[in-house]
Amino acid sequence: MPSIWTRPLVLCLLSGGLGCAVAHADEQDFLNRFDGNWSGGGQVRRNAQSPIFNVTCTVAGDRAAIRMAIDGNCRGAIVVTREIGAKVRYDAATSTYSGTYVGARVGPAAIFGRRNGDRVNFTINWPKPVNGSTKAQMTIINDGNGTLRIQVISRPSPDGPATTLSNLVFNKS
Repeated sequence: MPSIWTRPLVLCLLSGGLGCAVAHADEQDFLNRFDGNWSGGGQVRRNAQSPIFNVTCTVAGDRAAIRMAIDGNCRGAIVVTREIGAKVRYDAATSTYSGTYVGARVGPAAIFGRRNGDRVNFTINWPKPVNGSTKAQMTIINDGNGTLRIQVISRPSPDGPATTLSNLVFNKS
């Protein structure tokens, strides 16, 4: 049975190979930025009606060939602790990232997105409605200079007002 790597490899070889090698190296360089320990924080809220509260967070990043993981915790109001994290893989055949995001009380969510420069723009598919919708947008920005930002924005309907559910900024420790 062919491995999941066979299709992208065949497509790269058929298209001349060099472009794929450069693109793969570029993605790997981007993913390498997430490795290590990060600390920071920001503001979070459960939905549009809930209050905003400040949190402090620590996360650890781990990367390997075409994948990256961020795992950690955020603490707020002394007694509230929430696990946060993302595990994503890069698919060279489609130039997309996909995986899971943990951070909401409804449980792990599926994420799918594309990179544009220093940012990956994801669509989140929650397992249950958050802020009245099962979809949200997440942006992960890593500038390559030791700053990482994760922002989640929700809309209860396509034409409804946007609500920032989390806006977290980390610095590499």
